Amino acid sequence: MTRTRLSQSLILTLSTAALAVLAACGGGSDTASTAPTAAAASVTLQTYITDNLATEYSKVWVTVKKITATDSAGTAITLLDATAAPVVVNLSSLAAVGQFMSSVSVPAGIYTQLAVTLGNDVQLVSLDGATTVAGKLASGTSDFVWNVRNLSFDTATTGQLVLDFNLARFTYSAATGLVTPQVDVLHPTDAFRKFVRQQAEVHGTVQSVDTTAGTITVNDSRLGTGVVVSLATDAVITNESTGATLTLAQLATGTRIGIRGTVTPGATTADPVTVSATVVHVESAVTRASGEGTVSAVNGTRVTVKLTDANFLPGSDSVVVETSGATFPHGLATDLAIGVVVSFRGQVSGTGAAAVVAASSVDVRGAASSHARAAHPEHAFAGGGVRGTVGTVGTDGRFTLVVSAANATTAVAAGTYTVTTTGAAYHDGSASCLVAGATIQALGTLSGTTLTAAVLDVDGCAGQQHAEQHGKR
Repeated sequence: MTRTRLSQSLILTLSTAALAVLAACGGGSDTASTAPTAAAASVTLQTYITDNLATEYSKVWVTVKKITATDSAGTAITLLDATAAPVVVNLSSLAAVGQFMSSVSVPAGIYTQLAVTLGNDVQLVSLDGATTVAGKLASGTSDFVWNVRNLSFDTATTGQLVLDFNLARFTYSAATGLVTPQVDVLHPTDAFRKFVRQQAEVHGTVQSVDTTAGTITVNDSRLGTGVVVSLATDAVITNESTGATLTLAQLATGTRIGIRGTVTPGATTADPVTVSATVVHVESAVTRASGEGTVSAVNGTRVTVKLTDANFLPGSDSVVVETSGATFPHGLATDLAIGVVVSFRGQVSGTGAAAVVAASSVDVRGAASSHARAAHPEHAFAGGGVRGTVGTVGTDGRFTLVVSAANATTAVAAGTYTVTTTGAAYHDGSASCLVAGATIQALGTLSGTTLTAAVLDVDGCAGQQHAEQHGKR
């Protein structure tokens, strides 16, 4: 019997000051335990997921349906219930990333076990993307429940409980088609130190709008109430049904919206979680599919997107996206080229490798909005961006980026570029990572040798140091 190890890990984290569940890359299997102490009546629980990159498969797709914790009295508390709309996760897309999953109020106390309900289907995509293997977590068709026992997690003294779905110790049997899992418990500070970002998808109703602060407060049935969404500098609010662009003042209370952005957890249980968004969608009732990835082929108005994230279980490494009916919050249809990163929303038809998404919205990462293009017509979208090594870093939000012929993977010529960062979002890393010698991918618009960055990716730099305060035991 041939067994393949999945060199990857998924971590769930529960934090008390901001009690959380995450999935993350991890190492050892040191089980955390704490002594009982006096506790408050309840604490806030936020749920995240994260993971590391597999070495034998490029993508590992699983479906998360429910997470429950059991206290010392045997009472089960629901931390996440996504049964009605399961959360599809590509574990390889969560390398060093914590994805916000839920926020609930739970009774304070000691929790002794945890149960995670997963959909039985697991999809394994080969490294070259040519083959997708449909595996199972158990025989039959029932959901798979993963029990983690013998915990001693006291919410009064411990900020987070980190569960490592350690894919480095998972095995896949080609003979049976079964994936055999392994779960460990890690120290939370070790996990949080590795995160380069924390991200969220918010789908809820507008509770309030603050035009002065530039924020929207959203109630999400899964993420919780009072999620504060702030708008990035070049953020766009679009109506998916009409294609119209809206102002913040036009966003009415009770409107259903969807966004994807970067999460900043609150420092205490009284602080709201904040999400910084570049696109806010007023959702259409017919929107069913969303995803993100890199364009690998263009055939007229149809583009093939090599997926990194999706809210549906794909049948292969890629999906075809029909763009003729799509609006473009950032970028233009003419910007769609091989190597460009896009996110899309729309309706999916067909299944497996034959699936096609009729997009209502396509967002080109790093491209300018229509407003920004009108303000700076001399700026051209830099396509795959500018990748190089940081030279000098100024105090005015600018730095120089040296691109050599050897490492220039885009059409951008070798040379030294000046990059402006005002209003740019860090997709990987943070501003503290911006130092001489760092390797950076800067996406944005180019005018001569000056690039106005919209998105910055810093290689190998964890940027969420603020999360460590929640991890003290």
